Amino acid sequence: LFNFASGAHERVGNYSGVTVDAKYGYTDMLGYHFELVDLPGTYSLSAYSPEELYVRKQIVEKTPDIVINVIDASNLERNLYLTTQLIDMNVPMVCALNMYDEVENRGDHIDYIKLGTLLGVPMVPTVFKSGRGVEELFEKVIAVYEGNNPKISRHIHINHGAELESSIDKIKAAFQRNDRIRYKYSTRYLAIKCLEGDKEVDSLIDKLPNHDEIISIRYAEQQRLQKELGESAESALIDAKYGFIQGALRETFHPTKRSEEPTLTDRIDR
Repeated sequence: LFNFASGAHERVGNYSGVTVDAKYGYTDMLGYHFELVDLPGTYSLSAYSPEELYVRKQIVEKTPDIVINVIDASNLERNLYLTTQLIDMNVPMVCALNMYDEVENRGDHIDYIKLGTLLGVPMVPTVFKSGRGVEELFEKVIAVYEGNNPKISRHIHINHGAELESSIDKIKAAFQRNDRIRYKYSTRYLAIKCLEGDKEVDSLIDKLPNHDEIISIRYAEQQRLQKELGESAESALIDAKYGFIQGALRETFHPTKRSEEPTLTDRIDR
């Protein structure tokens, strides 16, 4: 997408190690001038790899007008995990369901309009190597940016279940007592990351006047969740997100019946 839209010839990819910096390109389309920033490929926004930390920092500190979230349409479940985390961050977003030709060639069907409605994010089928869907993608980017059509995009909360949501609300209330961070971060996102024990968010908490209160609530809620759910808060949050994704895909993804014989792709993946 980056090379196609900007006319650049950068080495880009969606696998770890290709880029751990941002590449910048520019294009004029549909009456707008776009600055395109290609961030490293990542499957999540945890604090475990340089790519994940870099992407988080860019989104928080250089808040983009719109995030274009490029999803491998042939591997939806794994790719939508990042989407749920971006929803937690409450960033304006458009999703490109890329390599859509592979989905069609397999005979699968994705009701991408309904999927977009469930996630509150527009979904556009694309094939970047040919340019298919690029203009429609940028039309959706402009529509979300202009923000005058609630049918195109709406902010949802991923429901993690009653026990987790109760913990998130308690920690979120403690974060909200700090006016200066409310303008920079989604306090719901911070509460979720705090509950996970995220090291970067812990560093942020250390600088807050009520850090002892937040840590105390977090500890109490982690203990309660371990007792109630029989697993750590971090594992429970991951499970809840995948549960949400699986529920959405049950309604919108209809794979064709395949033979039991593994394909060449299956064998390479293994």
